[in-house]
Amino acid sequence: LKNRKERRMLSLLYRLLRSSNLMFLAAFLLGIGLGGYASLFKGYILPALVLIMTLSTTQITLSELTHFKNYFRDILFVFVINYIFLSGLILLTNYLLIRDPDLYVGFVVMAAIPPAVAVLPFTYLLRGEMMVSLIGAASLYLLALVVTPFISFQFLDVGKIDPFKLFSVLIQLILIPFIGSRLLLKWKAFHRAKENMNIFVNLGFFIVIYIVIGMNRSTFLSHFEILALVSSIAFLRTFVSGHLVDLFSRLAGIDRQRRMSYVLFGSFKNLGVAASIAIILFNERAAIPSAVTIPFELIFFVWFNYFQKRWG
Repeated sequence: LKNRKERRMLSLLYRLLRSSNLMFLAAFLLGIGLGGYASLFKGYILPALVLIMTLSTTQITLSELTHFKNYFRDILFVFVINYIFLSGLILLTNYLLIRDPDLYVGFVVMAAIPPAVAVLPFTYLLRGEMMVSLIGAASLYLLALVVTPFISFQFLDVGKIDPFKLFSVLIQLILIPFIGSRLLLKWKAFHRAKENMNIFVNLGFFIVIYIVIGMNRSTFLSHFEILALVSSIAFLRTFVSGHLVDLFSRLAGIDRQRRMSYVLFGSFKNLGVAASIAIILFNERAAIPSAVTIPFELIFFVWFNYFQKRWG
């Protein structure tokens, strides 16, 4: 009986670790409830994100990237959707609505970073065009090494940014994980354990979300005016932007699979990276926009998955 209970507990734990939604929710609730300890783990944000980025980009193989010429138009489209439309929307609402300098910095950083790595697994779940998301994400992450500093220096006080530190963080979060993922793909043991790699990705996200939410728990618990303002922008740049991309894609006659990919590029940013850069280069309050927007992106995916099945 004891062994049966232990096996049942291990089975429940295994299912919890494999469920991204439950892990993200648990991290969010833990950050709200026990966020006072989050600052002690601040130094683990960067290693956790490197792990997430390395494992996530193993989905992008070099053999697939050799076909990028066939997807040049898609690369152009996802660049316009993610960096012109979505980033432009974030920067415009930031300029019009935000007066707090720390929050302003947080939204600029959010606009500057590439799409979320979750675009890849979410494309699969939405039955979208995987090659568009694979090649589009890979292209935007490489372009981010130039675009992210460009947007940051254009919209932030250059004197407050250490360019070498910014480039160092970008190399650690984008270039090194991409190279590391190439090495993992050559390791035979990795392929045998690949189906369980999402457990480590979920654990990495758990650490990042707990720290980011925990360090800004006072905003969620007491500063309701800030929460309401940031939430309104978060809703606009996920739900509204995602549905606008879907609407215009329909009007343009784009097929359903590509439309799913485009919607994700039009509503998701890598908020873990944004929050980390904000904390590392600026301060904890600069991570508030990303911390507040994380739940909105997760809820939007759940909603849009239902929406496209019901009315898609």
